[in-house]
Amino acid sequence: MKNLASTILWAGLAVGAQTVMAASMMCGGTVIQDGQPEPVTEEQVLAACGEPTTRDSGQWVYAQPGELAKTLRFDTDGNLQSLSVQFDGE
Repeated sequence: MKNLASTILWAGLAVGAQTVMAASMMCGGTVIQDGQPEPVTEEQVLAACGEPTTRDSGQWVYAQPGELAKTLRFDTDGNLQSLSVQFDGE
């Protein structure tokens, strides 16, 4: 029984950690986050964050020296599909 409780506890912590790790970025006072019920558009990201460092085939990268690189992928309609954060060394 103790092992079952321990397994349930660890599973709950893992699910909670995934929620905390949801990809998002802050631009000024605006939070850009993937998976929102109302999709974020390219226009909204440009207005909040400005021009990306690079832009190629629906993939935008915001990367400044000393900061984490954020990669945004948009669908053909210009809606945000995913946002990932890359740590130094990856």
